[in-house]
Order: sequence, then C-alpha cells, then structure tokens
Amino acid sequence: MSDGEAQSRAEGAGAAGTRLNSAAIRRLNTARIFHALRENPSSSQRSLVGLTGLDAATVSAIVARLEGDGIVARSAPLRSGQAGRPESRLAIAPRAGLLVGAALEPDAISLVAMGLDGHRRARLDLPGSTDRATALATLQRGVAEIAAAEEASSGKLCHIGIGVPGLLDATGHLVLAPNLGWRDMPLAAWLREAFAVPVHVDNDAKAAALAERIFGVARGMRDFVFIYGNAGIGGGLHFGGQLYRGCDGLAGELGHMKIVPGGRACKCGGRGCLEAYVSERAIVARLREAGRDLAGAEAIAAAPAEGDAAVVAVLEEAGGHLGLALANLVNVVNPRAVVLGGNLAVLAAALMAAARRALAANGLPVMLEDATVLVSPFGTDAVPMGGAALALEAFQPMPRDVHTAG
Repeated sequence: MSDGEAQSRAEGAGAAGTRLNSAAIRRLNTARIFHALRENPSSSQRSLVGLTGLDAATVSAIVARLEGDGIVARSAPLRSGQAGRPESRLAIAPRAGLLVGAALEPDAISLVAMGLDGHRRARLDLPGSTDRATALATLQRGVAEIAAAEEASSGKLCHIGIGVPGLLDATGHLVLAPNLGWRDMPLAAWLREAFAVPVHVDNDAKAAALAERIFGVARGMRDFVFIYGNAGIGGGLHFGGQLYRGCDGLAGELGHMKIVPGGRACKCGGRGCLEAYVSERAIVARLREAGRDLAGAEAIAAAPAEGDAAVVAVLEEAGGHLGLALANLVNVVNPRAVVLGGNLAVLAAALMAAARRALAANGLPVMLEDATVLVSPFGTDAVPMGGAALALEAFQPMPRDVHTAG
C-alpha cells in the first residue's frame, strides 16, 4: 500500500468516526430533551436549555425534529409576565405512541398501557399459566386487547416490554424460571416472533428496578439496589446510572443470598436463602405452621394491626432476615438507597421495624449514614411498570449522566 493510499484510508476512517460520534451525540441530546419534556411537561424551549444544559440552537433544532415526527406538541404561549415574545409550551404529544408493559407470572399475566409521556393509561389482568403455549397466547391476547382500547387516545403501539421471573442471559435466552417450571428456552426470540412491534424481555426484578430509575423513588439516583418480592425474591443492582448484569447477564439474584447456613430448603435447590425466609410463599408457610391461614400480602400486612401475636412473631422473624440482607448489601456495594418493591413494598410497614434493627446491628455505621431504605410506589404493579420502562428505554434511552426532573 502506498503512503497516499494509507493516508486516504486513515482520512476516511477519521471521517466515519466523526460521523459516528456526531450521530451518537445527536441521539444523546435528543434523549436529554425527550426525557426533560417527559418529566417537565409544559416547558418552554428556554427552560429546556436550563434543564438539559444544551445550547439554544441545539434545543431548537431537536424540538423542531421531534415536533415534525409527531412526538412533541406545542400549546398556548406561557404567560410569564416578562418582557419579550411569550414562548409556546411544549410536551410529549398525547398520541405520540403507546407502550405496553407486562408481567409474566405463573398465576397471572398483568399488563399496563403507557403513553410515551410516561403516564399509565390502562391496566389489565389475565390468568397466568405454566404451560408455555397457553401463557404466550394469553399474553398476545392481552396486548392486543389493551392496545386496541388505548390506540385512539395514545396512538399506535410501538414497543412492548415483558418482565419474567427467571434467569435470562444477555441474549434473552431463558436459563431457568423455577416458579414457571421453564428452563433452557429461547424466550426472547419466541416473543419477538409473536408480535409485530419490537419486544424487549428481561428478568422481572431487573425490569422493576429500571421502572424505579425512570418513574419511581429512585429517579435521578445513579447507585441503588432494588429488592423485589413476589412468590420469590429477586433484585436489581443499579450502579453508575445503569443496571449491573454481571459477566453472563445473570447478576442480581438477591433472593439467593445465604442468610441462615444450612437453613430452610429453597426452590433453587440450596438452603438458607433469603427467599426461603422473606418471600410471600415462605411467610405464608410459616404462618400456617403457626396455625394462621392468611393468603396474600395485603391480608398478611393487615394482620399485625389486629394484635395477633403469632403473626407478629412470624413477621418479626422475616423482618430480621430482611434487615440482615440489607446490611450485607449496604456493606458490600455502598448504595445510595435500597428500594423495596412488589410484595415487600406491601409488607414494608409490617417488616421494617425488625428489619431496621437488624440493619443497624449489622451494617457498617459509616455506610449506613449515606444509605436509606425506600418503598416503591408501584406495589404489585412493579413488574408491568418495569415492562413499560423496558419499552420506553428502547424507544428513547434514559441518559446515564443527567437527571432532568425539575
């Protein structure tokens, strides 16, 4: 190769790199503006400059493009009382597009419909199944039903997100879902074949953790841990503005921390796991041993107020194990917050007195000073909201390094 040919190739590579960098910067800036408007509706272009840190010309160009695509809408000018021409109010257009989030559980398939503005439009519950063909057919029917009902007000369905209670690798291949009785399935590939729009699938707790980052109590936090309770216990580790997935995409199985060496049997095949002590299934089993038949987190949460000493003792024990797990997490990863979601959010008031005592007794004081325990606002809607978060993230990724809420 001649020196001239080498120089030409290098210049070509440099130009391609510049184009690539420019495109990446444009996408990031678009995401900043989109999420600023989503979190701060009725903003003016001038206020978007302050919210995003972008210059006025960049904001103007991106807003014009989003408006042309039907994603941003203008309304009547703001009456600011200041001199000069009043500015139009901007917001995500009501009919910009529809997202559907779903939770695929053995006993229920729960769906939420959400506009691109992040507001929930509808919810739908259908019976679940451990039979794969039945579950997928029910999911298809539910998505079609909720999308048809909301299309007129929210626009066309553009993305679907699904949370599944199991281990999924980085490609969406299901390694194991004990509660569904499924293992070694190309689940993401099957789901993508089943729908005409893009489908995004993840572990249920990881999806719910993303919902906390985008919509919930962890908005703006770069570092937090999410613990999700349902039939089992799952989790999501959110570090540096993104979910930590580990080398194979499987990180976050917080329910299988060993709390009692050689303790109770867990569905994973091990013993002494957090899930065997703090999941709804485990608490219900302990209550039955104590002669109390309470079904569901809501009924269990209400029982201590009725002064049932046996129920209080079971919840004290579960809360103590939860607090020890929280202390281990705080000591190891030093998060800004630990967020309790799903049935743990429903049971939080009943568990937290004992949990806080165990946390204080076992956590390093210097780390406890900066960590807080928060309760998710989504309750049992955590996973369908997580599905919606997966869908929104696919449509317009949330920037890792900024928080746009005012």
